[in-house]
Amino acid sequence: MRQLKHPGEGEEPRRIVRSLETGGSLRLRLSEGADLLTGLTDALIARGITDAGLQLLAGDFSAMQYLTGQPDASGQRVATYGAPTPLAGPVRLIGGNCILGRDAAGRPLLHCHAVVVDREGRIHGGHLPPKVCRLGPAGVTALVTAIGGAGFQVAYDAETNYDIFQPAGEQAA
Repeated sequence: MRQLKHPGEGEEPRRIVRSLETGGSLRLRLSEGADLLTGLTDALIARGITDAGLQLLAGDFSAMQYLTGQPDASGQRVATYGAPTPLAGPVRLIGGNCILGRDAAGRPLLHCHAVVVDREGRIHGGHLPPKVCRLGPAGVTALVTAIGGAGFQVAYDAETNYDIFQPAGEQAA
């Protein structure tokens, strides 16, 4: 098994735990033409949901891009994102997961990973960037679990040398 060693000092224990409350669940559908991340974020914020876990259940894209990791040549990190991989539609969503939290400045931020099948039947997967994942005729359906009492916010992580989502204290959902 390959093991990766991050460049910074790790905290022990590595797990950060916060108590949270379930703020209820809902099924959300976005229609054709919407950008996945912008559409989901706007729909959740409009419902007063600021922190949530999402499961992408079904859908398709007319065009999209995704990112995967690659070794960081600079040595400052173990890995970094590679160049975007564009896919022309139709692209079928197999499934995905997202976290809604906040960026370092407190603005809403949705972080998503998904697995899709392109029009030739090849499987792809990775991180979905904003403003480049346009929904196709089937749109997308997501199961949303709102959370309260704690949330996620981007903060610097000394071990990975990245700004990453970390559990944050008391937040309203």
